[in-house]
Amino acid sequence: MIPLIRYQLAILGHSQRYLPPVLLYIGLLAVLYSNNDGPALPGFAVTAAGLLVVAGWLTIALVDVEDVVQRTVTRAHTGSMARMLAGVVLAVLCCSIGLAVLSVAWAEISHGLDYPPGDLGIGLLAHVACAAFGIAVALPCSGLVVRRVGYTVIAAAALFAITLLVKWIPLAFPLLLALSADATSAALLVRSALVAAFGLAASTLLVTAWCVRRA
Repeated sequence: MIPLIRYQLAILGHSQRYLPPVLLYIGLLAVLYSNNDGPALPGFAVTAAGLLVVAGWLTIALVDVEDVVQRTVTRAHTGSMARMLAGVVLAVLCCSIGLAVLSVAWAEISHGLDYPPGDLGIGLLAHVACAAFGIAVALPCSGLVVRRVGYTVIAAAALFAITLLVKWIPLAFPLLLALSADATSAALLVRSALVAAFGLAASTLLVTAWCVRRA
């Protein structure tokens, strides 16, 4: 699996499709923490929501780097569609964890290294959970399922909005709301992480089944 993750990271890096979302995210951090005098968690709500979109963007970009022929070759070398998709998911998670660490470190440095370690740990886990939500949402919108770019953009935008904003669907919204109110509990954080992990696994399995059936 490690060579597969390295391969996915390499083709994403050579394609340079990571640049727009990553640069936009760094711009968000620069604006948000240009004068950081407030508590940590409300700021993490903004950056975690941004990371959700960035992780989804990176997922779609990585899947769409390869055309049908290249994807078939990669699938043949990996042995199965499930293994190939797992490589994509883990590669994007690696990128997302790096951005999550950058977010937490930037917030801490801009505040003068005064945030308590507990808040930093909450922020880091919240970012990773939101990234998992973003990947789970983006997989069924990628070229593996939706062949036209325009439809991919519309579907991804709609699902991102639902994940972030719809109150009665317990995805990222409860966690982000608690972060913005500076009142995140351990139970909510663990529940959100478990829902994100389950959603990511379910999305990967469903897209795998779709691809196998269509092939």
